Amino acid sequence: MTLVANAAPKNFIIVYTDDQGYKDLSAFGHEAIKTPHIDRMIKEGIKFNSMYTASSVCTPSRAALMTGRYPKRVKLPAVLFPRSQTGLDPKEITIAEMLKEKSYRTGLVGKWHLGHLPRFLPLNQGFDSYFGLPYSNDMSIAPELAISKDIVLHGDNTVETLAKEGATMQKNYRKLRNKMPLMRGNEVIEYPIDQRKLTRLYTEEAVSFIKAKSDKPFFLYLAHTMPHKPLNIEEEFVGKSAFDKYGDIIEQIDWSMGEIRKALEESGNDKNTMIFYSSDNGPAKGTGASAGKLRGMKFSTYEGGQRVCSFMWSPGTVKAGQETDEILTTMDLFPTLAHYVGAELPPDRTYDGINISDILEGKDGAKGHGAMHYYLANRTQINCIRVGDWKYVDGSKELFNLKDDVGETKNLIDTHPEKAEELRKAMREFDAGVTTF
Repeated sequence: MTLVANAAPKNFIIVYTDDQGYKDLSAFGHEAIKTPHIDRMIKEGIKFNSMYTASSVCTPSRAALMTGRYPKRVKLPAVLFPRSQTGLDPKEITIAEMLKEKSYRTGLVGKWHLGHLPRFLPLNQGFDSYFGLPYSNDMSIAPELAISKDIVLHGDNTVETLAKEGATMQKNYRKLRNKMPLMRGNEVIEYPIDQRKLTRLYTEEAVSFIKAKSDKPFFLYLAHTMPHKPLNIEEEFVGKSAFDKYGDIIEQIDWSMGEIRKALEESGNDKNTMIFYSSDNGPAKGTGASAGKLRGMKFSTYEGGQRVCSFMWSPGTVKAGQETDEILTTMDLFPTLAHYVGAELPPDRTYDGINISDILEGKDGAKGHGAMHYYLANRTQINCIRVGDWKYVDGSKELFNLKDDVGETKNLIDTHPEKAEELRKAMREFDAGVTTF
């Protein structure tokens, strides 16, 4: 199926935060955290009130974003660790690979978390450049990571002790936690990285990528490490927010968005770039993050685990001043970007995302998904389905009407058993059809 493209080539940026709550932008209702740069973009673009990630944990959420397919299809339903020996199957097609076929310059800045072995790293998954952490910032160094001959080492570390730490990683995992390798390309260039610097380092790298002279359009995937635990914030931003350390971190991310926008303006790309912003899942316990009125958080299939604060900005393409309650998912990015570049979706695999360009452009009658399917964190087991306003939770046998009860507080299964059974059957039928290709 060939999708019709807009006439003008367009740059694309995906900004993906880590464990940010649904409420944690001022435009989404936070009273103390101020995010003026993001709020301005939301006013100039479209706010998604029902944007879902495909999982409530890191790796499967990112796999689905990159491929447009549910984590069960791509065989990455669970979080990867430095001891893991698997990753995103190179047979899968990433957004970066799809855009490279259309002569895009592609770059990843930030957290990858789709496999640290060489064949799974970003440079083998469609990205021309990579700068960031190979997985979550509460992990450690893996023995398989290649070490740059020019590596910058801190503390008492030497190349020899670094190799020893990697080799004993599994035995001494807790001791080595939070000591993270910073990578460029396929090599570790600094260890351990001072995590307080990460948001600024990522921003500076992203700005350089945007401003690089090239006759090609670009795709930038900026995957912030923050606000994943351990929470780290640059000294300049400490105490800036009225909401403790977590608020400081979100406000630095907002600063980063301001820098991205300024780089687009200075490079003349502010009128031909599309930015998508989302968290990878809901808020983590103990950080200060909030899902607002939504029930649940990270690891949960209640709304707080997978419904995320999200928006799209693209002057001249996205109709300004919109918000939508349509059911949408981060998997929609793949077919939507394919539409804008005129790419053909490979016929040998099933895509769970849909082209949402009509919604972005404010066309009458534009619709999102008919249903959303929720899989348990770190499992291949399906647990919930949402169709319209109705949501059925299989494990706990609950039925909610999200229009009337977005907080999922009133179980209606006793008064609407037929609706629960209808949704249960639809959920099982969908899951039975989920295959890898």
